[in-house]
Amino acid sequence: MDLGIRDKTVFLAGGTKGIGRIVADMLAAEGCKVGVVARTQGDIDATVAAIAAQGGQALGVRADITTRDGVEEALATLRAAFGEPLIVIGQSKHNVPGDFADIDDIQHYLDSFNTYTLSQIHLLKAVLPAMQAAGWGRFVHIGSATAKEPQGTIHHAIANTTRPSTVGLLKTVADEYARFGITVNTVAPGWIATENAFAYLKNNAGLTTEAERAEWMRKVAGIPAGRMGLPEEIASTVAYLCSDLAGFITGKWIEVDGGHHRSMF
Repeated sequence: MDLGIRDKTVFLAGGTKGIGRIVADMLAAEGCKVGVVARTQGDIDATVAAIAAQGGQALGVRADITTRDGVEEALATLRAAFGEPLIVIGQSKHNVPGDFADIDDIQHYLDSFNTYTLSQIHLLKAVLPAMQAAGWGRFVHIGSATAKEPQGTIHHAIANTTRPSTVGLLKTVADEYARFGITVNTVAPGWIATENAFAYLKNNAGLTTEAERAEWMRKVAGIPAGRMGLPEEIASTVAYLCSDLAGFITGKWIEVDGGHHRSMF
């Protein structure tokens, strides 16, 4: 399927590992010029080299998007090479695990808000004017299904508190900018087969094999699909939301979780 985005410039935060890396490959294969923005230079270089080896166009930018300066510097580099990014994928990570009773340092909550929500504010402020001028734009946030329904088996009181604020921000911005041809959506992965998820299940549930993980997904997590999702299944959803064909989808919270969340709406 031709997504209709050939030659569009992409700002892809966290595009060197996991889901983000696969999104980078997919958008490059669609003919996009992909700006891979991350913190670790070695991972950036490896991603750019892999895309180039497949005939794609990519530029690596080392930056911290949780700061306004980091966003502006990354955008300046990308604009100089590829032009204004009209496709922006935002994601960031902050992980201080624990139940509410375990965490007394309020700064952890502030750091989490800065990472999850303020980073997206910085990005939106920086890229929306060009999208508005062009009459076209795609902003996709890769979040987490726990923003809607915190999981008791995952002890992340801080993330469960601050992730929903990002969803509220993006829904509000989606409503305000839809008339300019700009879409803003959140993709919410459930249990996905990544190294981080494998490590969590090993450390917290003693699971080390695919069969053990699948049984746990059925019997403990209660996932109707009876398995973990593949990173490609998230990345393909993100890529579609970046497309010209997805222009009537905006302000949405899209769960890709094997049916884990049971509500109808």
